[in-house]
Amino acid sequence: MPSSASGPNLRNKNGTLAKDHLSGTTSTTTSTIEASSKSNTATTTATATDTNLKKRNVSTTNGNGHANGKPNGILSERKATLSGYDDEMNSSSDSIAEPRFAMRGLENWPYCPSFSVAFKALFLVRALGATYSNISDCDEVFNFWEPMHYLQYGTGLETWEYSPLYAIRSWAYILVHAFPAEIARLAMSANRLQVFFILRIILGAISAHCEATLYRAVVEEVDPRIGRYLLLALLSSAGTWIASNAFLPSTFAMYTTMLFFSQMLQTPGQHSGKRTFWAVFWVGLGGLLGWPFSAAVGLPFAIEELLIHSRDHSKKKTVRFRDWRMMRLVRLVTSAAVVLGLVLIPIIIVDHYYYKKFVVVPLNIVLYNVFGGDVGPDIFGTEPWWFYILNGLLNFNILFLAALLSFPALLITYFTIPDVLPNPTFSLGIKDPLMWFTLKLSPFYVWFAIFTAQPHKEERFLFVVYPLICFNAVLTLFMGQKIVQRVFDKFITRSKTSTIHKYAGGLVWVILIASAAVSLSRIIALHEHYNAPIEVYRKTFDLVKIPNHINIEGSDPTVISASSTPSSPPSTDSSSSVSAPPEIVRVCVGKEWYRFPSHYFLPEGARLGLIKSHFDGLLPGEFKESLGDEELPPMPMKPSAAKGKEHQPMRIDWRWSAERRPGTSFVPLQMNNENKEVQEHYITNDTRLTPSKQLLSLSKTPLDQCQYLIDLDYSGRETEDESNQDLIEPRYLQDKEHWEKLYCKKFLDTQVGAGRNRWVRAFWIPNNVVVALTRGQTKVWGDYCLARRKSI
Repeated sequence: MPSSASGPNLRNKNGTLAKDHLSGTTSTTTSTIEASSKSNTATTTATATDTNLKKRNVSTTNGNGHANGKPNGILSERKATLSGYDDEMNSSSDSIAEPRFAMRGLENWPYCPSFSVAFKALFLVRALGATYSNISDCDEVFNFWEPMHYLQYGTGLETWEYSPLYAIRSWAYILVHAFPAEIARLAMSANRLQVFFILRIILGAISAHCEATLYRAVVEEVDPRIGRYLLLALLSSAGTWIASNAFLPSTFAMYTTMLFFSQMLQTPGQHSGKRTFWAVFWVGLGGLLGWPFSAAVGLPFAIEELLIHSRDHSKKKTVRFRDWRMMRLVRLVTSAAVVLGLVLIPIIIVDHYYYKKFVVVPLNIVLYNVFGGDVGPDIFGTEPWWFYILNGLLNFNILFLAALLSFPALLITYFTIPDVLPNPTFSLGIKDPLMWFTLKLSPFYVWFAIFTAQPHKEERFLFVVYPLICFNAVLTLFMGQKIVQRVFDKFITRSKTSTIHKYAGGLVWVILIASAAVSLSRIIALHEHYNAPIEVYRKTFDLVKIPNHINIEGSDPTVISASSTPSSPPSTDSSSSVSAPPEIVRVCVGKEWYRFPSHYFLPEGARLGLIKSHFDGLLPGEFKESLGDEELPPMPMKPSAAKGKEHQPMRIDWRWSAERRPGTSFVPLQMNNENKEVQEHYITNDTRLTPSKQLLSLSKTPLDQCQYLIDLDYSGRETEDESNQDLIEPRYLQDKEHWEKLYCKKFLDTQVGAGRNRWVRAFWIPNNVVVALTRGQTKVWGDYCLARRKSI
């Protein structure tokens, strides 16, 4: 009866790696090995393999899905010199030198897309996500899009994290994203709305590259079938759709985690530190520039470096066993020190330039989140222990459950049918593959355990390990397939074995396609139910009119004013539009403040205005701006080297300089890190009124400082009596005397009708099924609208 087999990774005499990723059923053409000694077993296996290799001499120009003379673009060298392999098989243990490692013929090799094909497919999906996905977290807007808008255009909203008093956000991270955004603006003459979507597409391209790199690493280092499963999971999951284009440190850390894990999948070595350095580099870059806690995913790698001893296939002298751990430890510490210098020092320099003080932002983040005490992250909301389980099931459905079960599945497979495990453990020269697979599965478990234990939970915290969820899940499906095959092998005849194995392999694809269908339903629901804010603000960019508009898109009024001289004052001719300062137009929001997608969606000259809602926490303020009629403050003259002469120090006078953006170093007095409400951040009719009278005034009269208003009105709900009207959050859009609707989109009402059903609001379901599921109820929609005050 054919049995499942795994194949070794071979190294040629020149040190290059020739990989045979073998899992699944062995070829029926492989001859039966009946030699009794270990040496004869290894020699016979190698001879049979060499015969198969000679039969499949692939041309570099064939058109059967092979790339560059490599079947499916997988192998660097196919025809290996097996003499070194014979020696290793003779010296290995029984568990390695068994006939189950007989290598399958290349005619059964599964097709795996090349890196280029995988990248193109992933980029297509990520570009669609950049265009149509929602912004799932208001922190993405106020902590990252708004500061970048301030650097680019001189205006933006500021959160307490950017106050120099706290400094737990890095301007270096903002600059890394602002540079490609500015290049795109200049190269394509793009307005700010276009810049927003261009940057999202750039982030999607980076994500696609990292995902394709991870996919190829799994194909080449683990198993081609697992690689194919992983590619489909990455392409189709709702979680990666949400996370890949986000402007968040956790998304940046997700990129670096994929590149790090691609290195971790490779074989540990004694004579080369390349793998160690790049693994440490990607972990360090994600932790220092992105999110410090993402470095936790690197702990299993450090353990692996110190626990797994691998024999290098090279002519160099093998390191003595008692010395290899010390050598690995020194290499880890050296790599960490180098990465710390390469990454952290530039971050400190950039942050010092903008904050005007010495700060170590990664350290500040750790101190606040770990040792913050009563003013730590818990004051912004906590979630129950099952929050991430529910979130994982929403975004990955059955794949998340499979990821959680990956370690139990490994134990079952190892103790029942260890011969079906993928082949990388053979090349490590170790008896026990359990440790190798445990270390590869553990980064997800480490991250999940750490953040489940934290009271403060948010969906974006799990972004870092979204690709690892997919990896753990597909490995579970792979092992489950092998277990099913082996179970059926015991109860069916030999003639039906190949058919059962074929159907068992197809079962994995059925599960993956079903998971993709559920994820697609989730993606469609997010767009159909909750995409109205993005669509309305897109129209706002065109519908909001700015009087006395003089600046060109992307220009900086402080630069223009600095070029003027006192001897040439601005013209006072009333007929000249250039002499009149641009009027600030306020687009106001109340209860919908947290769905504001950033000032990139407002035309130049328009600003967001906040009006009071039931939210009683700290809302963002505005960055300090240099007015258009102000010049930069003069710099004191200093004595020159020449006696009796003075000179003025050089000033960095570029548009993003700290002098042009004084808000980066200005300490706002109203900010606090205790989530206490600040009344000065609201738009009011009369600042002399008490807060209670301001609320009453807001509920009865139009807002004089608001020319436009964006609000959500649930018109499908029952009309309340006038005596029960909400004075804090009135239904502004019903005030037709003062406001006229310019553009509206529907938004799902989750309090009435079918929207109260969690399945209906979380997934797209056909209307007839919705009616049956909710016993005759249908979806009720609210109106998400841009309105204009009639007096303008």
